[in-house]
Amino acid sequence: MENKTISNSEIYPEAWAFFTEHARNLEGTEFETISKYRIPKPDLSGDFIYANCTSILFVRLTSEFYKPSLNSHSVYGQIQYIVRTFK
Repeated sequence: MENKTISNSEIYPEAWAFFTEHARNLEGTEFETISKYRIPKPDLSGDFIYANCTSILFVRLTSEFYKPSLNSHSVYGQIQYIVRTFK
């Protein structure tokens, strides 16, 4: 029996594309005192998600990326917002 590992890019293709485009390494900058890595929140609020590990940063991003909202980048998040609002 073969144990195949599925990558994040296969499971969360939309969030992974956003992550690879917007994630920034803060090491060697004036922002390094806050955290090592950051990415803007996908709700376009101007806020950032911070973490000292890229894995944790991606997990935090996916929870924000797929959060139910009309402003969500994902179709799933938009549909969940509509379903919960008009239920």
